[in-house]
Amino acid sequence: MNVLLVTVDSLRADRVNDRVMPFARSFADGALEFTDCVANGPSTPASFPAIHASRHFASIEGLGIPEAGGDDRAESVVTLAEQFRKNGYATAGFTDNHFASGSYHYDRGFDLMHDASGSAEAGKLKQFVQSNLDKDGPLFRSIERVYNRVDAAMATASSGDASEYERAESLNRRFLDWVDTVPEEQPWFAWLHYMDVHHPYEAPEEYQRRFLDSPRSVADCRRLSRKGTHHPEEMTDAEWETIRRLYDAECAYTDDQFEALVGALEERGVREETAVCLTADHGELVGEHDHAGHPPEFWEGVVRVPFVLDGVGGDETGKQTVDGQIRLLDTAPTLAEAVGVDAPAAWQGESALELARGEVDAREYAFGDVGRQVDYGRCYARRADGWKLLRHADDGEFFFQIRETPEERPEDDRRELNPAEYEALSEALDEHREQMRRLRGGDVAVDEDDEMVEKHLRDLGYME
Repeated sequence: MNVLLVTVDSLRADRVNDRVMPFARSFADGALEFTDCVANGPSTPASFPAIHASRHFASIEGLGIPEAGGDDRAESVVTLAEQFRKNGYATAGFTDNHFASGSYHYDRGFDLMHDASGSAEAGKLKQFVQSNLDKDGPLFRSIERVYNRVDAAMATASSGDASEYERAESLNRRFLDWVDTVPEEQPWFAWLHYMDVHHPYEAPEEYQRRFLDSPRSVADCRRLSRKGTHHPEEMTDAEWETIRRLYDAECAYTDDQFEALVGALEERGVREETAVCLTADHGELVGEHDHAGHPPEFWEGVVRVPFVLDGVGGDETGKQTVDGQIRLLDTAPTLAEAVGVDAPAAWQGESALELARGEVDAREYAFGDVGRQVDYGRCYARRADGWKLLRHADDGEFFFQIRETPEERPEDDRRELNPAEYEALSEALDEHREQMRRLRGGDVAVDEDDEMVEKHLRDLGYME
């Protein structure tokens, strides 16, 4: 049985609907859908240790995962690709996100890893500017002050491909070219990471026209995205509505590309022998809490993600909706069990198929942590019954019953009304943080102070 994992950067769970992503919606309706899956982090760096290695971000010192080989620390982290390759699978990964690339050792276990980051002409130009100009010099600061104009020039220089990232259509072609080379008798595992839904939301015009009266230019899309991400206090209601529509246009484009991908498997006669998983590394804010993008906070719009698995379980679990809580931490164990591959002891998650079969209850707790500078004090605990504790360091602490108040408004805070539940989640989160602290002493990845990290943050729009 083959395994295809498709992760969509920044895809909210609520966009998998008939209006925005009709194919993904129909795909989920005919598959095993987990409607309460949450991310273990609010960003790509914080989520991919969970997806690929079933490890909490805060359990590893630095960004990414440890380099393979080297010492015993690397052996305590096992990737899904490594486990599949160990069991005779051909493996390949296709990504255009620095933080989900070989730069952070996510190529571990892959026979082929296509890292598109910086390979497009616009990316090369941007990286040249950031790598070769003095960041304290007047030229670099001038470029930053007119960033949107520079971005537009880069788009023009890219021979008509205005996208900030390599499009899903291109990643599909690369994957299909590879899968055509795999011997017919050999099973394969492939991972595709689509970046289209990630800001700055610059969908092709035909998709913008589905949601907007007239399409916006690349420069306008990037200007608006940067304003919503870095200066949300300056946004107008009309601009927030435009951002939501541009985001939906990217989701619609991605939906068509996912449909094309599944159709290509059918054309090759391998659809029935391929388990397909569709999920996301995190969600996105499109005006909620006066923000765009995915800040280091754990609001529902950021942590709720789709999780759909098709082609496994037969009549017992193959087509149903499961409402109990699961975590991205459970991705690797779930996909391994789906095809009969053992899960290594190093994985911290558990197979969601146990929940689908009714053998266990929903995962009682989901945790997430970010922020080495504040001792991972930006963190959250989410209990399966709807209680949720958010600690956003200097930005405050919040306690909600999200089944009753999913908007998570400040006036909905329940710390005073429900002190017993608040104390229970506080204790659970404190215990989790202590466990992560102990684990961090052993596993070391890429140092967050590495100059490469700052460059990648700038490339992805997280820093001005």
